[in-house]
Amino acid sequence: MKESHTSTSAKVSTRQNLALMSIMIFLLSIGEGLIAPAIPLLSKTWGAGYWEIGLLMTGYGLAYTVMTITAGRLSSHFGRKFLLLISLGLSIAASIGYFLAESMLVISISRIIEGASRGIIWPVSEAVIADNSEPCSIGRCMGTYATAYGLGVTLGSIIGGAMMLNGGFGVFALYPALSTVAFLIISSSFNNSYLLKERVISHKFETMKRRRILKVLWPVGVIGFAYGGFLYSIWALLSALANEFGVQAGGIGVLFGFFWGLRTISFLLCRVVIDHWGSKSTLVSGLLLCTAGAGILILSKTFPIFLLATLLSGAGTGLMFPTVLVLVTERTSEENRVFGMGFLELLIGLGMVVQTAVAGYLGQWVGPGWIYSSIFVFNVIALLVGVRTKWDKKENILEIGT
Repeated sequence: MKESHTSTSAKVSTRQNLALMSIMIFLLSIGEGLIAPAIPLLSKTWGAGYWEIGLLMTGYGLAYTVMTITAGRLSSHFGRKFLLLISLGLSIAASIGYFLAESMLVISISRIIEGASRGIIWPVSEAVIADNSEPCSIGRCMGTYATAYGLGVTLGSIIGGAMMLNGGFGVFALYPALSTVAFLIISSSFNNSYLLKERVISHKFETMKRRRILKVLWPVGVIGFAYGGFLYSIWALLSALANEFGVQAGGIGVLFGFFWGLRTISFLLCRVVIDHWGSKSTLVSGLLLCTAGAGILILSKTFPIFLLATLLSGAGTGLMFPTVLVLVTERTSEENRVFGMGFLELLIGLGMVVQTAVAGYLGQWVGPGWIYSSIFVFNVIALLVGVRTKWDKKENILEIGT
C-alpha cells in the first residue's frame, strides 16, 4: 500500500513539474516577445548602428554560453529548483534594467544578465522535461514545452508591436512583473523529485562516458550552432533591417507575430510528426525551410518579401528545436542528460555569439543586404550535416565505439 501511494505521488509530482515548466517558459517568453522588436529600434534612436545592435546579442550570447557550461554541474549538486530560481532572479534583474534604461550601456548590461539567465534556464528546464517524461512520450512533452514557449513569444510580439505603434517603448514595463510571477510559481510549487527514481536504466546507458556522448552529439551541436545564429540574428537584427527598408513599428510587430506564430504551429506539429516521420525527416524539413528563409532574407527589401522569409524561418526553426531536444534525450542517460542539453545549448550560444557579431559587422561595414549572407552559409552546412547523419535509430548510440 505504501509503495502504491509513493508511486502515485511521484506521478502527480511528475505531471506537476511538466506543467510548471510550460507555465514558466510561457510567462518568460511573453516578456521576451514584448521586448524583441523594441530593443533594436530603441537602440537606433540612440544612434546605434548594425554593429552595435549585433553586439547586444553577442554580449547576451557570451553570458549564455558561459552559463551553459556550468549549469549542468551546478544543478547536479544543488538541484534543478535552485538553479531555476537563480535564473529567474537574474531575469527579474535584467527586465528591471530594461525598464530603467536610458542609455546603450544599461541596455547592454541588462542583455548580458538576461543571457546568463537563459544560459541556466534552457538546459536545466529541458533536462526537467526529459527527467519527467516517459520514453514513449518524450516527443509530445518536448513539443508541449516548445509550444508554450512559442505561444508566449507570439502573444508578446503582437502586444509589443501594438504598444510601440500607439505608445512608444512602454513594453518594458510588463517584463519585470512576468518574471516575478514565474519566480513565485517555481519557488512555491516545483518539486525536485523526478521519474529517474522509478526507472531501470540499461547498464550501457548508465556507463556512457562524456567523451562518447560528444562523439554521438557533435552533429546535433553543428545544427544547434546554425540554429542559434539564425534565430538570434532575427531577434537582434530583423526589426532594424526591416525598418531600414521602410517597415514601421506596427509592421515589425506583425513580422515577429507571424514568425512566432509559425514556430508555434510547428511546435504543435512536432508533437505528432517526430513519431510519424522520424527525427531525420523532421529535422531535414526544418533545415530546408530555414535555409530557404535565410536565402530570401538576403534579397528582402519590401514587406511581402520580409513576411515570406519570416514565415519560412518560423516554420523551419519550429521544426528544428523540439527535434534536436528529442535527439539529445534519446542519446544520453538520465545522469548525463543535463550535460547533453548543456552541450547543445553551448553550441547554440556559440552560434548566437559568432553569427550575430558577423552579421552585425556585415550590415554595418558592407551593407544591410549582406546581414544574412553568413547566416545562409551556416544553414547550408547544417543542412548537409543533417542529410548525411544517420539519426533514425536510437540503437545507433550503442554502436558508437564498439
